[in-house]
Amino acid sequence: MTPIRLRPFAPRDATALTDFLHRAYAELGAEGLNFTAVDQTEATTLHRASAGLCLLAEDKGGLIGTATIALPPSATMRRMFPAADRPDMAWLGQLGVDPHRRGEGVASALWAEGLAWAVGQGATSIGVDTAIPATNLRSIYRRWGFIPAGEVHWEGKTYDSAVLLRSLP
Repeated sequence: MTPIRLRPFAPRDATALTDFLHRAYAELGAEGLNFTAVDQTEATTLHRASAGLCLLAEDKGGLIGTATIALPPSATMRRMFPAADRPDMAWLGQLGVDPHRRGEGVASALWAEGLAWAVGQGATSIGVDTAIPATNLRSIYRRWGFIPAGEVHWEGKTYDSAVLLRSLP
């Protein structure tokens, strides 16, 4: 197995990250779950990746994973879910792993690095939201210590999202 290298996103990565997200989220899109990452524009990628720390996981073959930790959560999330409206709340978003590399610890490596960054920035809790039908993602988040805290519905989405929260050390 090729070693994984983590590094922060740079604006020059926007095209590659956008293409990667489309591939990583294609299965969810095929299930009728219109996650933003299924077909987001490069401008959306730049906006979302600039919300905090956007990490890229790479190996010799290129991009194999990504995750973004926003601190604070987006203004929309803070309006939709009042518990997110705290200066010490971080938010995990756009977690994606190449479908051929799942099960190799890529997501866990991204999570560990993002978690350490959030704690270093003074976050005392972190949230994530994902489609309720995305049971695989919800299972991962539960293994990482997130607990259900509510539901939201993003405008234009075909699904309701579960909101999960986790206290940080």
